[in-house]
Order: sequence, then C-alpha cells, then structure tokens
Amino acid sequence: MLESLWPAALIFCLRCVDVSLGTLRMILTIQGRRTLSAFLGFIEVSVFITAVASVVRGPLDPLRIVAYGGGFAAGTYLGMTLDRMLGIGDAVVRVITRSHRQLAAGLTAAGFGLTLVDGRGGRGSEVGVVFSVCRRSRLQELMAIIGRIDRSAIVTVQEVRTQVHGFFSRKRPSPPTAARSTALGMP
Repeated sequence: MLESLWPAALIFCLRCVDVSLGTLRMILTIQGRRTLSAFLGFIEVSVFITAVASVVRGPLDPLRIVAYGGGFAAGTYLGMTLDRMLGIGDAVVRVITRSHRQLAAGLTAAGFGLTLVDGRGGRGSEVGVVFSVCRRSRLQELMAIIGRIDRSAIVTVQEVRTQVHGFFSRKRPSPPTAARSTALGMP
C-alpha cells in the first residue's frame, strides 16, 4: 500500500509545482515579461515531463491518475494565490464616488498618483471618477483607503499591460519640502 502512495504523492507535488509555475508564466507573458516567462516555462515543462513519466510508468494506477488531476487543481489554486501575494505588475483602478474630493486627498496623502474627472450620476447627482495606476503590490492598501472613505463607491480594477509615462505611486509619501510646496502653490 505504501509503495503506491509515494509515487502518487510525488506526482501530486510535481503537478502542483508545474501548474503553479504555468499560471505565473501565463500572467507574466500577458504582462510582456518575456525573459522571466521563458525561464519559468523551461522549469515548468521540465517538472511536467517528470510528472507525466511518473504517471505512465508501469501499469495504469488509478491512484496516480487521481494524484495527477488533484495536483493540477491544487496547482491552479496555488498559482493564483501566489500571483495575488506577489502582486507583480500594475493595475488601473477606477472609482466612481460622490466623495471624490476626499478620496483624491486621501490617495494623494498615501502617495498614490491619480486623475480626477468631475461628472454627473444617472440621477443627476454630482460624482467624480478617480483613476489611479498603482503597483499591484499596493492594491490592497489603495482599496482599504477607498473603503474607509466611501464604502458605496463603484470600483473597477484592471491589470495594465503597458504604461508610458505617468506617476507611479511611492511606497511612502515624502513630506512636502519648501521648494516643492512653493512649486505646488502651497504656503
């Protein structure tokens, strides 16, 4: 019994690794990160062929097949979790809110760049659309600020493939210097 569990456990682990790498590779490919995608692809396929060889070696074992499928499912989940934790890349966040001026002030104070567009809601109320491009690693921080200021804001998030020019959010906002304050029209 133990003889058939070890190969199944190995197959499960190999599939977790190769599918997780595949998920990350696809995300990086979409972001245009060719070198890292190619490197991950090499490792992914090397692990994959080892897993396949382990499944087809000897007589067909249902436990190995279940381990192969289970590893695929677990690897997909793990890869998506890793992507969320690593936060590689950028995102554009669009917020429609009645508290647009307070939101703009809060995001600016936290070091996020933004563009604010005044508008009218469907019922004629004054709203603002706040656009911000941020590192995905800071997305939760940005979302928390939005939640504190306006829980009913409409928020959409989209990954950015390419950005040319613009302001990238800083990790920590620097205090205004006298020269910068004067240039911005602050006392």
